[in-house]
Amino acid sequence: MVRGCRLLLAAATIGALSHPACAQAPYPAGPVKLVVPFAPGGTTDVIARILAPSLSAELGQQFYVENRGGAGGVLGADLVAKAAPDGQTLLVFHSGLVYEPALYDVEKDFTPVTLLGSVPSIFMVNRGLAAGSVADVVALAKARPGELNCGSAGVGSSAHLAVELFQSMAGVKVTHVPFRGGGPAVMAVVSGHVQFMIETAGSVLPQVLSGSARALAVTGERRMAALADVPTMQEAGLKGYVYTTWYGLWAPARTPDTIVSRLNAATAKVLAAAGTTAAFEKAGIEAESASAERFGVMVHSELARWTAFIRGVNITPQ
Repeated sequence: MVRGCRLLLAAATIGALSHPACAQAPYPAGPVKLVVPFAPGGTTDVIARILAPSLSAELGQQFYVENRGGAGGVLGADLVAKAAPDGQTLLVFHSGLVYEPALYDVEKDFTPVTLLGSVPSIFMVNRGLAAGSVADVVALAKARPGELNCGSAGVGSSAHLAVELFQSMAGVKVTHVPFRGGGPAVMAVVSGHVQFMIETAGSVLPQVLSGSARALAVTGERRMAALADVPTMQEAGLKGYVYTTWYGLWAPARTPDTIVSRLNAATAKVLAAAGTTAAFEKAGIEAESASAERFGVMVHSELARWTAFIRGVNITPQ
């Protein structure tokens, strides 16, 4: 009798464990939203739209991009920070997430998933600006303090930090004009609404290559293959100016490790694929992945570095 009861208990236990309601739900459980906290057209948007179809194929559910621009990325980031920690809502953001003067704490409100890549910026000016070099822009800015306008994707954005670094190192003063994303800011340079910007290569290469705007320098350690005749900022006379933007994938805080690991592995595989690498290179981006742990260490280091700089130049939340 006791043995029969044990057999019945064992059978019931096995049945309960095998029941769908008791088993761990597979990931992803449905369509996954990739939030881009900027208007369409910027490098962050380009990266997300390259990754989405490949991640869909790799993980068997649709990954789609949703643009939530505004406040230099804060609005979109806040949407993800407040989302359920189930991996169904993710954030694609550049290194600005660690130095945004925002109302969230990147290390408490988000879970780092993986590094996606990095890209230098391009010092781009309107075709009508009477400046053929970075030195000419510096001279104009010194002769007319505050009169030159520089665009960016918003307060605290990557482009904003790039121009703050430029002002600090060149000893000039320009007027910062924030937009709701990199795309609108680039168009403002092309139209002449602002005179220049220092924006990621993926956002401005088409305009530069088409002649809609002019590139005076690139911000990496070395020249870009696509713009071999354009000097680095250091070659252009601003010694020590090196500024690259990296991009990452984040999930809301408290997202389970199993989901993070699955996302990390799938994204690494996608980034290593020849098609992704080629698409990234065409946009001026170098694909690069990292374990969630290594990415987290990198985020911590960058947070300390840029927090000190932001305090030094007195950037405040808007």
